[in-house]
Amino acid sequence: MKHTRLLPALFIFALLALPSFAVKRSLTITAPTQAVPGAKISVIVEASTDDTEGEQVLFFHAEYSIDRGETWVGISYDQDLGGTVTRTAQITASPDSSQILVRVRACFRGGAAGDVDFNGDPIEWGKSWANWTVPAAKTVKIPVK
Repeated sequence: MKHTRLLPALFIFALLALPSFAVKRSLTITAPTQAVPGAKISVIVEASTDDTEGEQVLFFHAEYSIDRGETWVGISYDQDLGGTVTRTAQITASPDSSQILVRVRACFRGGAAGDVDFNGDPIEWGKSWANWTVPAAKTVKIPVK
């Protein structure tokens, strides 16, 4: 009788001891903290997934603006990129610019989660993909002084 009480506790302990197999996705922008008017800066945008079940970076979009978001210049509009993608942009701050904006988003596909953003949240193609804040995108503001 003593053994039957012990079995549920052992089962729970065994489940807690199992390693976590959560997929890690990342979306990053590496940029200087400020720029000088007329100077050229280097910006690196990256996306990755560590999923070993076939998930890859399906879409990777990155852009920058030197006019407070009035117009955008493409850094990357790539697709079917495998597990990791890195792009570098050389951006020249205009003499009359007050800031440089850099934004990036990615869609991950091919894993058990389906089409997801870097947070693992589902992408709603008919609604959210046209909006740079949903699915989760990242934006960096670089002051020009």
